[in-house]
Amino acid sequence: MGNGYFKPTKYKLRCLACGKEFTEDNHLLSCDAEHGPAFLRAEYEEKQLTVHEEASGMFRFSDWLPLRRPIENSALPVAYKSEGLASHLGLSNLWIVFSGYWPDRGADMRTCTFKELEAPPVLSRFTDDSRTLVLASAGNTSRAFAEICSANGIPLLMVVHEAGLSCMWSTKPFSDSVKLVAVTGDADYFDAIHFSGMIASLPGYIPEGGAKNVARRDGMGVSVLAAVITAGRIPDHYFQAVGSGTGGISAWEAAERLRADGRFGDVGMKLHLVQNHPFTPLVDAWNQGSRKLLPMDEAEARRRISQINANVLSNRRPPYSVKGGVYDALADTQGHMYSVTNGEADAADELFLKTEGIDLTPAAAVAAAALKKAIQRKTITADEMVLLNVTGGGQKRLFAEHKINYLKPHLEVRRDEISERVVKRLFG
Repeated sequence: MGNGYFKPTKYKLRCLACGKEFTEDNHLLSCDAEHGPAFLRAEYEEKQLTVHEEASGMFRFSDWLPLRRPIENSALPVAYKSEGLASHLGLSNLWIVFSGYWPDRGADMRTCTFKELEAPPVLSRFTDDSRTLVLASAGNTSRAFAEICSANGIPLLMVVHEAGLSCMWSTKPFSDSVKLVAVTGDADYFDAIHFSGMIASLPGYIPEGGAKNVARRDGMGVSVLAAVITAGRIPDHYFQAVGSGTGGISAWEAAERLRADGRFGDVGMKLHLVQNHPFTPLVDAWNQGSRKLLPMDEAEARRRISQINANVLSNRRPPYSVKGGVYDALADTQGHMYSVTNGEADAADELFLKTEGIDLTPAAAVAAAALKKAIQRKTITADEMVLLNVTGGGQKRLFAEHKINYLKPHLEVRRDEISERVVKRLFG
């Protein structure tokens, strides 16, 4: 497995609540001390970032990734200074970091999503192939993990709800090492998370961990690292669409490491996080000044989720209140949140294609739409450095240029059938 330069990284994990250090990793997802929910954070021996050009894909940024074994990967976001969109919006220093398929720009992430930055470090950190990694996804994450696990022969069980099944495609055949379980019957992403947790508790399985996994967060943070290395400085503002908000947390953590590096300025990068109206639990809580998510009954949440085009932004239990989570990231950066309608996102997609030359995925279009709102609200000014994270793009072009393989579910389970007895019968 793997290609090019590889060297395991030296790091320790620290609990953000009690400060406890862990020098042995072993896929640790949480602190063992008694306190409220809190993330672990990786602290790397290398305090200044060296870009290892001889390494493959995103492992060029290996100094700040928790890597333990080589993994074949080609994921690398491309950062550039915008001309077309910047001119249209009247911004003099707009930068774009693009994850997806755009050969003209040198972008060749065949899953067309920045979730492809999560899988390689997670799989490098996780070295126990005697157990099957269990992952819940709204679609994009499972596609990225399936792609990387297929290339490396790593056992993976993905749980995806019905709306995410159309996301299970690849330009390459899928390996027998990856299995797909579909949750049907008006299920949503939360149902997939719940079901996957039940499976992961059984012998022979282990949870991937989601936002708790430091490798997932630091992998997504590569978008910020790539942009800052290219631009030469930390941006004043950062825009991204969020479902769980983990990408926003990742950007915050990466920017703070760059700040401590000392060579890229002392800017506290302000987060501008965006959700797809009418399902906006993070926006609602933040605008109310609440550290806790506001109450929303299940039926209402499902109704709102059914109305958004960016289905991948539909997490009903995002890591908002946890120590080191979305609330802390926004508070520390004095950030902002935005709600964008389907129509506004569609208009932003058309504008991006016209001004920059490539199509956006629905979530990326949601982020792009927020730029106009920020200008109107004067939360950014024309001459400040703004970084737009295009978390997915080029899918229409990829489909036009390549044969697409779809992964069909190996098993389907209705939402109302999920129980411990059924889980044990099917996976025990």
